[in-house]
Amino acid sequence: MPDNPYAKMQALIVDDFESFRITLSKMLQEFGIGTVDSVSSSNDALRSCNAKVYDIILCDQNLGKGKTGQQVLEVLRHRPNLNSDSLFLLVSAESNKSIIMAAYDYEPDAYLTKPITGQTLGQRLGRLFKQRIALAPIYKALKEKQFTTAVELCEAELAAGTRYAGSCQKILGRLLLDIGEYEKAESLYRNILDVRQLDWAMLGMAQAKKSQGDALSAQQWLEEIIQFNPLCLKAYDLLANILAERADYQGQQKILQQAVDVSPLSILRQQMLGDVGFKNNDLLVAANAYRKSIKLGENSCFDNARFHEGFAHAGVQLAKIDKNLATPFLRDALKVIAEMPLRFGKTNSSKMSSLLLESQLLVASGEERRAADSLVAAQKMINSEESIELELKIELVRALRELDKKAESEKIISELLEEYADDEEQLQKIDCLLDEPCSAKNKAIVAQINKNGIAFYEAKDFTRAVGCFTSALQDFPQHIGLRLNLVQALIGQVKQEPENSQLLTTMQQTMDYIRKIIPDKHVQYRRFRQLEEMLRGILAKVVN
Repeated sequence: MPDNPYAKMQALIVDDFESFRITLSKMLQEFGIGTVDSVSSSNDALRSCNAKVYDIILCDQNLGKGKTGQQVLEVLRHRPNLNSDSLFLLVSAESNKSIIMAAYDYEPDAYLTKPITGQTLGQRLGRLFKQRIALAPIYKALKEKQFTTAVELCEAELAAGTRYAGSCQKILGRLLLDIGEYEKAESLYRNILDVRQLDWAMLGMAQAKKSQGDALSAQQWLEEIIQFNPLCLKAYDLLANILAERADYQGQQKILQQAVDVSPLSILRQQMLGDVGFKNNDLLVAANAYRKSIKLGENSCFDNARFHEGFAHAGVQLAKIDKNLATPFLRDALKVIAEMPLRFGKTNSSKMSSLLLESQLLVASGEERRAADSLVAAQKMINSEESIELELKIELVRALRELDKKAESEKIISELLEEYADDEEQLQKIDCLLDEPCSAKNKAIVAQINKNGIAFYEAKDFTRAVGCFTSALQDFPQHIGLRLNLVQALIGQVKQEPENSQLLTTMQQTMDYIRKIIPDKHVQYRRFRQLEEMLRGILAKVVN
C-alpha cells in the first residue's frame, strides 16, 4: 500500500498467550503497521525495548511470572530508555477499578479491555497515530530537550486552531512549568478555565501557584479539584506535598489515606503513607502501608529496602504499645526481613542488616533467646569486616538496646561520636541514638520544634503541640526533653478531652519509655518525677 502512513512504523506486542499475540499481530498488520515484533514475558519486553525503538507497544497486564504490564510501563516511563515516549497501550481482561486506577497512574496512552476487536483497536490507533503524526515536530523537540522550540511549535499550533489544540495546551502548560515560566503557565490555565472547568487545567493552575510561592491558593485549587473529580490522583499528591512542606504531617497523612482509598495499588503512595504514619507515631497505619508497599514492590522498579526496614521498625514499635495488635505484623516482618538478601542481593551488608532487624523483631515477639542468637551471628560478621557503614552500626545499637545491653550500646555510641566528631553529615545520622543532638543542624531543628510546640501549648492548642512533639520524636526517639514536652502537652489535651482514654494510654507509654532511658542524674530527671506525680493524680481521678 504505497500511501500507507503507518508502513514504516514498528510495534511490539507483549502477551504470555501465543494465540493472542498472533491475533493482535494480524490486527496491526491489517491496520498497516510495517513491522510487528512479539514477546511472551516482561523480561523479553524490556530487552527488546533496550535494543530497538518502537512507535507503539501493546502490553498485557497479566504476564504470568515476573513484572506485570503496569510494572513494564513503570520502567519505560521512569527510567532512561529508548522507548520512554513510545505509545503504550495496556491491555487487560480486568475491569477492576483498583487495577485500572493504578494503571492510569503511570499514564498509558490507552487502556484496552479484552476481548479486543479489530474495529475497536483500529479506531483507537487511528486517533493516537493521527495526533502523533500531526504533532511530530513537537514530540521531536521534547525528546531532544529543545524546550524553547517546543513552546514555539505549541503556540503556533494553538494559533492555527487545529483539532489538536487541547493536547497542545496540555503539553504547553507542562512545558512552561518545567522551564520556570510560571506566570505564562498561570495565564494559559486561566484562559482555559474561563471556557471550561477541566481537572488537568485546575491542577496546572495549582502547580503554577505553588511554584510562585502561593501555597495557600494552590491548596484551595487542589481541594476544589478533589471535590470536582475525586479520581484525580495527582491532586492528592501535590496537596500532600504542600502539607509536608508546611510540616502538617497529620494533614498529609489524611490526604494520602484518601488517595490510597481511591487507588490502593499505588506503591509510591503506600510508601509515603508508611513514612508519614511512622512520623506521626500512627504505627498501625505505618505498618499496614509498609506491608502493602512491600507486596506491591515485588518486581517493581520502585521497590526499596528502606521500606522493608521501615516495616520491621514499625512492627517493633507497635509491639511496645499493643503486643496482640503487633503479632501478625511481627510475623510478616520476620518473613520480609529473611527474604531481603534474596530480594536486594546476598551481600554481607544485607545479611548483617537482616540479622540485626531479625533480632529486634524476635525481642518484640518475646523470643529473647533466638534474638540473642541472631545478634551474636550479626556481631560475628561485623567483627570479621574491615569496615562497617554507619547505618549498620546504628542498627547494631538498636538491636543491643532491645536486648537491654546498655553498656555495649553506649560504648559503640561513644566510639561513633569520636570517629565522626568532625563530620557534621554523619553526626546528623547518629543523633537518632542520642538524648540530645550533637550536630549543629539538628540542634537548631530541635530548638525550633520546641519553640513551635511550646507556642502551641501556651496558646492552649494542645492537639497541635502533641502533633509537633510526636512527629519530632520519630527523628529523635531518644530525646528526653521532647518526650517530656509531649507528656506535658498530652496532660493539657487530657484536661480538654477527659473522655479520650487513648490520650492516657499514650501518656503512660511515653512515661514508661522515659523511665527506661533517663539516668537518675539527668538534668531533666526532677521534671520527669514531677510529671510522673501529675500523671498519677490524673489516673487516680479517672479510677474514682
